[in-house]
Amino acid sequence: MKKIIAIVITLVLCLSCVVSASAATNTYVHNPDGILTSSEADELSNYARMIERTYGYTFIFCLIEDSSVTDTVEYSEEAYYSYTDSKNCYVFTHNTETGKCGTFSVGAGEIFDGAEGDTLFDVYNENESYFGGIEAFLAAGEMVAEENPISSYVPQNKPTDDSSDSGDTIGATEQTEPTTEFQRVERTLPLLVDNADLISADEESTLLARLEAFTEKHEMEIAIVTVSDLEGKTVEEYGDDFYDYNGYGYGEDDDGLLLLIYEPGDGGEREAYISTHADGAYEFYDAIREDMMLSMRDSLVAGDYAAAFNIFVDKAEETMKPNVSPIWLFVFVLVGAVVGLLITTGMASKNYSVHAHDDANLYSRAGSLKLMNYYDNFMNTHTQKVPKAKDNDSDSGGSRTRSSTHTSSSGRSHGGTSMKF
Repeated sequence: MKKIIAIVITLVLCLSCVVSASAATNTYVHNPDGILTSSEADELSNYARMIERTYGYTFIFCLIEDSSVTDTVEYSEEAYYSYTDSKNCYVFTHNTETGKCGTFSVGAGEIFDGAEGDTLFDVYNENESYFGGIEAFLAAGEMVAEENPISSYVPQNKPTDDSSDSGDTIGATEQTEPTTEFQRVERTLPLLVDNADLISADEESTLLARLEAFTEKHEMEIAIVTVSDLEGKTVEEYGDDFYDYNGYGYGEDDDGLLLLIYEPGDGGEREAYISTHADGAYEFYDAIREDMMLSMRDSLVAGDYAAAFNIFVDKAEETMKPNVSPIWLFVFVLVGAVVGLLITTGMASKNYSVHAHDDANLYSRAGSLKLMNYYDNFMNTHTQKVPKAKDNDSDSGGSRTRSSTHTSSSGRSHGGTSMKF
């Protein structure tokens, strides 16, 4: 009997360790009632983990459906002490059963106790789905984290040390952590690198000519790269590293954008990523990149990569505005000012019968207004934030996009938008 009891106790302890380990793997997005799918929760957690490793800010989002939880602030505090030992943390809890939200913050996370926190709530509330809302919440938090760096924090995002043979993949050179400041190299690869062999030779030739023409016309490099192996990196890390370490970008600042397509070829999930740098990030900001992705989506899903790549170039052309010389801009403004002055002077000269009066009664007709009673009694005011109801079918609109501004392993800043399809 003692042996049986000992075995039972051992099994219980092992099971508790497994449960604890499982809970510890998702420190960032808690979804105990299954409002999100497991893949959605994992994707959001990976995003939050990336923010923490890059900026030192820990974001924890608790999405629950529990009528017994009446104090979401207290729940947020308990979540903090249960799931993390971060000294710079912001916890947000939304109880969909009661409609209440509560937050808890420590250290640098206290920056979200004011207007910044209102912004995070607003972007979450405005989204139509829980997944999209939390994703927007994290994206807004990432922007604040980037603008308010923690001076004592050292980013943990480092280049992937992959010593395996890269085969014949063009541009897939081994990267090691730089011991000095990033050293810029000259580009030797073409603007189109089809390592995954997704388009024909004729399509490649035509597309390459378009990329080169765009680069020359706008003085900004535009490149397309396809791969079947990310070499252990995320699509974002691979795209940014390919851009930086292979010398892409125009001029001294390396202005440009790069479209990366990951096609595993084994029926696995495909991904697209747009990386921008310098003026490329300025011209192709989040909304523009997301529009480019969504415009390509149908062609990408159908496997018509040539069509998708041409749409990518078309949207880039639409985005770039013609360069206007400052001299001509000054001339246009001066001519406009002169014409406007002449018009207003002519109009004013015709108003010779109009004169100002000091007596307000002269501007109203006698007997036209009779005020009987007037009351202005202040009662009270009460403000409570309650998120609007969301549609949790976050896949109904097709593939999702995620955008961010971040620092790559080279230490350079990139704008980026990714999409799975």
